[in-house]
Amino acid sequence: MLLCLACFENRLAALFENSQVFRLYRADKGRFVPHGHLTLPPQEPSEMVAALKSCGVDVLICGAVGGCTRRILAQAGIEVVAWVRGDLERVLEAYGNGTLDKLAMPGCGRGQGCGRGGYGRMPKEISGVRGHGWSGQGRRGPQGKPGPGNGYA
Repeated sequence: MLLCLACFENRLAALFENSQVFRLYRADKGRFVPHGHLTLPPQEPSEMVAALKSCGVDVLICGAVGGCTRRILAQAGIEVVAWVRGDLERVLEAYGNGTLDKLAMPGCGRGQGCGRGGYGRMPKEISGVRGHGWSGQGRRGPQGKPGPGNGYA
């Protein structure tokens, strides 16, 4: 299995689409061994995904990721573990131990949604519980009616 971390310096980048360095690790006897890296100039997400796919990436761990990019990654057959933060060593250790939920970005996990819609939520295996992401209905006031000042009244 080839694991990829979307990086900024020695930690995960806050947003996949802004990452320019991707560190690759190969699973070997219960640990992750460095297997090289990619440095990509700023480009369209589809080109970034194509580069990862051409390297044989199976799993991507990253911070936030846009819904369209998430769909492109899924279509390429790359498993995405998003909404994770932390330095690279901690992320690798947590992934190997199955404890990435402890490195969830603020506001993610514990029943809370991450991002918008189904493509932006932290996977169940990371958060433990599917969140209640953005529903597209705006804030509701008393009796379930649109509230004042929220743009939906």
